[in-house]
Amino acid sequence: MEEIFLGLLAVAWALGTPIIAIVALVRTSRLREANQRLAAEVALLRRQSLPTEGLPPPFVAEPDAETVIEQPPLPVEPVAAVEVPAPEPVLPPPLAIAPVRGGWEQRLGARAFLWVGAVTLALAAIFLVRYSIEEGYLSPEVRVILAALFGFALIGAAEKMRSRDDRVAQALAAAGVAALYGALFSAVALYGMISKVAAGGGAAALTAFAIGVSLRHGIFVAGLAFVGGFASPAIIGSETPNTPVLFGYLLAIAAGTMGVIRIRGWWPLGWGVLAGSALWTVIWMLASRDADGVKAELHWVGLFLVAVAGLFVWATWRRMAESENPPADVVALVWTALAGTGVLLGCLVVDDDGQQKAGWLALALHGTGAFALGRWTPRFQYAAALGPGLSLLALALWWGATGGVGAHWDADRFVWLTILFGGFYAAVAFALLWNAGRPGFWAALSVAAAFTHFVLCWYVLRSTVTGVPWGLISVGLAVPFLVGAERLARWRDSMTGATEALGYLAAGVTFFIAAAIPMEFSREWITVAYAIELAAVAAIAARLDLRAMRLLCWPLLAVVVVRFVLNPEVLKYPLGVTPVFNWILWGYGISIVALVAGLRFLRPTGDVRLVRAVEATIALLAFVLATLEVRSLFQPGSMATPDVGFTERSFYVAIWGAFALAALWMARRRQDLVALWAWRLSGGLAIAMALVVQVLIANPVFEPADVGRLPLLNGLFLAYAVPAAMTALALRWIDVEVNRHRDLDLLIEVAASILAFVYVSLEVRHLFDPGFEREGFAAEGLELYTYSIVWLLFGVALLALGFLRQTAALRHAGMVLVCIVVAKVFLIDMAGLKGLLRVFSFLGLGAALIGLGYAYRRFGFQERQSD
Repeated sequence: MEEIFLGLLAVAWALGTPIIAIVALVRTSRLREANQRLAAEVALLRRQSLPTEGLPPPFVAEPDAETVIEQPPLPVEPVAAVEVPAPEPVLPPPLAIAPVRGGWEQRLGARAFLWVGAVTLALAAIFLVRYSIEEGYLSPEVRVILAALFGFALIGAAEKMRSRDDRVAQALAAAGVAALYGALFSAVALYGMISKVAAGGGAAALTAFAIGVSLRHGIFVAGLAFVGGFASPAIIGSETPNTPVLFGYLLAIAAGTMGVIRIRGWWPLGWGVLAGSALWTVIWMLASRDADGVKAELHWVGLFLVAVAGLFVWATWRRMAESENPPADVVALVWTALAGTGVLLGCLVVDDDGQQKAGWLALALHGTGAFALGRWTPRFQYAAALGPGLSLLALALWWGATGGVGAHWDADRFVWLTILFGGFYAAVAFALLWNAGRPGFWAALSVAAAFTHFVLCWYVLRSTVTGVPWGLISVGLAVPFLVGAERLARWRDSMTGATEALGYLAAGVTFFIAAAIPMEFSREWITVAYAIELAAVAAIAARLDLRAMRLLCWPLLAVVVVRFVLNPEVLKYPLGVTPVFNWILWGYGISIVALVAGLRFLRPTGDVRLVRAVEATIALLAFVLATLEVRSLFQPGSMATPDVGFTERSFYVAIWGAFALAALWMARRRQDLVALWAWRLSGGLAIAMALVVQVLIANPVFEPADVGRLPLLNGLFLAYAVPAAMTALALRWIDVEVNRHRDLDLLIEVAASILAFVYVSLEVRHLFDPGFEREGFAAEGLELYTYSIVWLLFGVALLALGFLRQTAALRHAGMVLVCIVVAKVFLIDMAGLKGLLRVFSFLGLGAALIGLGYAYRRFGFQERQSD
């Protein structure tokens, strides 16, 4: 009896303490209100008892002097004296009591204490149940009932407090909802008092009840109801999961929460709904891998995801309809919900290996909803692109997961699905463009849906399915868009935006016709088709004056650059048997011609950036064309091999230098910025290759090279003399260039001098060692004397050229070289030469030095005099 009495006393204490606290809080709040009323009345009485003397007179606005109108005096009649009562004194309005500013003390006492108290109440119920379990005082049924009664009591107290203090009521309601969920989970998970089915119904009913309570007590209670509702299936559990019951229950929870969001605008709860839906979908997919029977119920999960996406649109529809620009949180929530559920549907299809039609139908239904939203809600017009985009993603992931082989891959199903999705979205988009806010978008979407699905089908099946006339199919797909363009042309003058839509349909026709070229030939012609397409798009955009369509030239141009410049597979394309007239010439040449044709239509539009980009692409393709032609001459078998010989590098320097000179000539004539940069970049690359690689790293002295046996007309002439002559010619042309710079002149002069010096030096070596078989720079006898003669003559030539051109850099280079020869004669030739060679060496050097001194005294002095 004593234990039972103590247990009842504990229960009474646990239940009575919070009740007494609540009653005390209510009474305290009432006393506080009465005290405030008394204080206000006392203050009013004090103000009324104050004397009125000394108060400032009431302010009366004086009339403006300009607005005063003089009127004649009125006749004054005698009036009987009337006693006027004295005016009552006007009391000032009562002073308002300033509210106390909220600081840390108020936040701690009025907010934090409330939520800590709510959590404490919920924990009190849990600890009470735990204590009763440990002591064995109460049966499981009584424990659960007491916890439930405690929760209802807290919610009842919250209703009582709602009219007095909202925050206290919200805290009590949240604690009550938590206690009810704890009672339900204890009854199911701990004691097994009710069946799984009854537990699911009870969880649904409790969640609905909690959502209803949240409408009266705030977002925190709604969030608690949502968390408890979505967590209930995991806590309740089931050995044989029922997919329709599970996702039907989750849909009910999501619908209730989204309903609260629609009524109250509590947008953060929407992110929780989306996260919970995604989590349960992933859990179901992981469970379905171990239970094949679960996969057969995929359609329930698909319908759930489609319904969740629809719930987000429904819940936010009123906010979207308020104005053309709804709040950013609404836009982000809807976009994330549509994209997230669509990606989950694609993952469902891939996880199922694309076997069930239900998954594909759910994906199509989702895309149809996105089309409807985009058509009738201008703010979400671009959401319509999610439909074809997600179908492409699902098809590509399905093919990528199976690798196009195996038991789970069905090529026929893939073909039919691609045709159905592409055709369905193309047809629906074309139907929705009529009288739309922007018909051009829907026309572009129709073309994009059909073209991308067709290209994906061709890319997947091109190597596995033979005998398919892909080019003919591509031309056939252009026919519907041609018919649609012809029909739309009749409405061009009467329908707003019809011209833009007509342009995109015409571009679609050219897309399919251009794609037929590479499909009938081979992969190296794909980029040619893109270049031709750019010219066609530029022509249509210029003819119809469509700026939006002209923007399509940018991605086409990027594709051409990536595939023809940055694509290493270009080196693996088959060349053919003809050395120069191969696919490189025709592929790059036709692309350049197409881009030049596109420029004719782009220049009149005034789009300077696009015109410059196309011009730069033409120059870049021409540069790559010349480079690859050289590569194909030296490596006809495999251009991808990393070996590059001395002669091949010499040809590169010559070709790049010639390209730079051609660009410089165009820059002089037309003042073209693209040509100017082409000259700078290609010329810099040629000089860098010549000086760094051919002179310092891989010259014939360091690296064996076959330069031929002829004395002058050999590989050295091409490697060093030709680049030196090109730099000299560039220096002459750059004299009249607008953007001439002194440092650039100096760089070119130094490069030309170094190349010429290396050429004459290596020619001397080639004369005495034609095969460059001797290692290092060792020389003796006549060869050593020849170096001195040649270097001296070269130095004298530099000095003379410096005097003629009045260039100090050339004179200084000549003086340095003459000094080197002097040092060589005294330090090397004196010991290495014998007999007459030593005599001739010193005689020649002495005569040259005297002549140079005379030239400097005469020409150098005159130059200084003129300066």
